[in-house]
Amino acid sequence: MRSISRGERLGLGLASVVALAVLYALIAGAIARPDLVPTPRTLGETAVALVRGAPGSDGAHGGHGIDHVGNLVGRGVTLQGALLTSTTRVLFGVGVGGALGVVLGVTMGWSRAVGEYLHPIYVLLRAVPPVALITYVMLWLGHGEAHRLLPIAYAVLVTVVIPAWHGTRDVAGIWVRAARALGAPPALLVTRVLVPAITPSVLSGLRYALLIAWMTTVGVEMLMGEDGLGHMIAGGGLWASRTAIAADPAVVIVAIATVAAGGAVTDVVMRLGTRRLTAWTETWS
Repeated sequence: MRSISRGERLGLGLASVVALAVLYALIAGAIARPDLVPTPRTLGETAVALVRGAPGSDGAHGGHGIDHVGNLVGRGVTLQGALLTSTTRVLFGVGVGGALGVVLGVTMGWSRAVGEYLHPIYVLLRAVPPVALITYVMLWLGHGEAHRLLPIAYAVLVTVVIPAWHGTRDVAGIWVRAARALGAPPALLVTRVLVPAITPSVLSGLRYALLIAWMTTVGVEMLMGEDGLGHMIAGGGLWASRTAIAADPAVVIVAIATVAAGGAVTDVVMRLGTRRLTAWTETWS
């Protein structure tokens, strides 16, 4: 099988995105329902208005006679501000939940007794949707940022535990025995044997957890958020009345596309970081 160069991979990736945009334009033209599938021009105008913080000249986009974008702008909402808020929550979840997940997974993998003891608890907890924790967290900490951040960190934690656990458990026993036979102290055993051995699996788990963090963040913001991209999607631009049926599909689609772009960018950054930190593994392949 012929290998693909980096330039070819980039070209194929851009081609797929362009093809997706063209497909959407064709669907929008064929359906001719701007109240359901806005045209690319409407999406562009909505995105520009939300970035600039100024409503467009054509007023309402949703086909209901309501200026949804103007409503958002009047409340001081911008697309980049919502993106920054959601990204901050994602990074917090990955930082806190990822660290706790790695520590827990490594502990379970290093000690078989600890692993067997905690595994049933983990199996029970991983089946609990992160958003199910929102109400109970509010009972303890009240209505604030904590009940949005903790479910995200929880989602990342239960995702990272498995790769850290299996990566530690699968460390070649001969490496550990050889290091101990050579008189390696525990600290050296961890830094020179355990950490390099589990780094690829842990980073792969964190990369997947990053996407889980984005999905959880948007879900939490849609349910209980007062800002962020998820709240923009749920409100559809009509924040003055969350029970209203009218919504601007252009606002919803622009917010969804921004979530997708944010997830893609952070995934690329994580992939490049993983490649740099595990470059030594290529010499063994």
